[in-house]
Amino acid sequence: MKKVIFILAAVALMASCNKKGEGCTPMEDSLSNVYGTLAGYGIKQQVTSDMQMNNESVNFEEFLKGLEKAIATEADTSLNARSFEMGEQIGKQISNGFAAMKEQGVNINKDVFIAELKKAFSEKKAVDQNKMMNLQMSLQALMGKVQAQAAKQKAKEGEKYYQEAEKSGKYKKTAMGVLYKVEKQGKGAKFKKGDNVMLKYKGMHVDGKVFDHAQQAVPFPVDETQIIKGFVDMLVNMNPGMKVTCIIPAKVAYGDAGNQNIMPGETLVFEIETVGMAPAEKAAPAPAPAPAAQK
Repeated sequence: MKKVIFILAAVALMASCNKKGEGCTPMEDSLSNVYGTLAGYGIKQQVTSDMQMNNESVNFEEFLKGLEKAIATEADTSLNARSFEMGEQIGKQISNGFAAMKEQGVNINKDVFIAELKKAFSEKKAVDQNKMMNLQMSLQALMGKVQAQAAKQKAKEGEKYYQEAEKSGKYKKTAMGVLYKVEKQGKGAKFKKGDNVMLKYKGMHVDGKVFDHAQQAVPFPVDETQIIKGFVDMLVNMNPGMKVTCIIPAKVAYGDAGNQNIMPGETLVFEIETVGMAPAEKAAPAPAPAPAAQK
């Protein structure tokens, strides 16, 4: 967003009139008109770009509500205002951290957290560095135990989900045990190992929550050293234009290691739609799901 910030900063030192436009000259109104249009285009372009890079979407209506509220409020540069803003920024960072921890199965009791934070923050004596180190080690140990418990529970949920799907009779099974249901038939020969396939996909936890997706077709190598074994096993059972919903057990997914978004022992659900073979210039390693092959 550097370009947008530069544009905004170029006129940031100019005095502003009130919300009704009182105190502004016709020339300043014209400047405000051009500035608002330019800022609108620039911010929308940057926000859209940032969201696409992170495979996210933005609610522009809510974004504009927040932006308008901030602009309508006169800037307060007092010590109290700066202190509040600093606390708010750090609070948002902590809240984002909570969200990331929740993805790994760790839930934080916010009431307990805030009570202890206030107590520690309000101590008059200097911070004891040895105590800090001991607390960090305790935190790591507790985090490991909680994550292990969460992973065990998630693995059980996945196994149950897989078993129920298998018993339903709605799914076929590949050689490696991947369950799949054909949503749309394809045409032509099935893909084989070594091919590079263009496909769209959506990766989900068994609760339906999406952890990764590609809405536009991207190239995937049918190669177990590039993508998880279960995904390869599914692709060699597909042909161009075919769409499936498949359930990949942990042993041919991310195994006991997991990754940033996947817990150890987790069963995964994918919606996969193949388009066809990737052009030679697009035959590059897939962006995801692409860990080293599980051994």
